[in-house]
Amino acid sequence: MKKLTACLLAASLAFGAQAADSQSLKLISVSSYLNFFLVNLNGCEDYHPSVRAAAYQSESKLYPHYEKLDKKISSLKIDKSDKDAISNTIERSRAKLNAQIAEGEFSVEHCKAVIGIVENGLDSNLLSALN
Repeated sequence: MKKLTACLLAASLAFGAQAADSQSLKLISVSSYLNFFLVNLNGCEDYHPSVRAAAYQSESKLYPHYEKLDKKISSLKIDKSDKDAISNTIERSRAKLNAQIAEGEFSVEHCKAVIGIVENGLDSNLLSALN
């Protein structure tokens, strides 16, 4: 649970610090934020069958945001390094989750917290970069 809170706080701080920066930096932040939830929900589906159905349901709530992200990226002139940074956020999220699993800290409670956040609504301020 501590790692979940730390990751969410880091994502929020990263967005706040970059709010005045370029659109691509905002999209990198959004991508990192969404990928955090996607990777964690995928892990919940794989490692904790008791929350599998709820994780699948929550995961489906992420897809409209990914569609907006894809449209935004394709409609803007973003240099290759920024596009690569956006696409690489999933790898960083997976690496962090793998470390958490290896440390034995990927619990059902963690999954329930992630599911709860998605179900209660993601950060609308952060996601406003997609509009």
